[in-house]
Amino acid sequence: MGKSILIAESLDVIRAGLRTILKEDGNISDIVEATDAESLKAQLASKQIDLIIVNQELVNDFSSLPSGHFAIMALDPDITGMRQAFEHEACAYISPNVSAALLRSLFDVTKGSFLVEPALTPLLLKCAKNDIQLFTKENLLTPREKEIFHLLREGYSRTSIAEQLTISEATLKTHIKNIRGKREADGNPLHSGKRSLKV
Repeated sequence: MGKSILIAESLDVIRAGLRTILKEDGNISDIVEATDAESLKAQLASKQIDLIIVNQELVNDFSSLPSGHFAIMALDPDITGMRQAFEHEACAYISPNVSAALLRSLFDVTKGSFLVEPALTPLLLKCAKNDIQLFTKENLLTPREKEIFHLLREGYSRTSIAEQLTISEATLKTHIKNIRGKREADGNPLHSGKRSLKV
């Protein structure tokens, strides 16, 4: 008996391209489609699906997808989406430009494995490098400085941080000065990802 695939994608052209590639696989007997989050939910409730290829933008809750039987497709790949896919046991993280061979291989991904499309490797390596640098620099901070640094990264204001931690703004200012000094010691500014932290 052939396998059943669900393609959840709002753009007709991408659905058509995926459907064309997958129809060539003799092991696939049924291809169903969803164009939005509601139709995705309905298809999941009404059909037995072996593999779901779903646009990242159509999923609010990755845990609603069957563990090990879904691949996230991202038009605009990002490390947060990739991490969520991995944490919720997706079998792959791909782009709409995925090769036909790689797309057909999704059924062969070993349970517990996570396939990342090779074209997305630079994104993964860049993030890994940033995480290692951030981790190394955070090890220099005291527990209170780490707490403040994380609140700054979340976008909290100085006043809000001082209130949350029940410290004066002058004490907070001293902590921030110390954090900045430790993080800039090697020539790197106090920042996280693409935006600088305002301290």
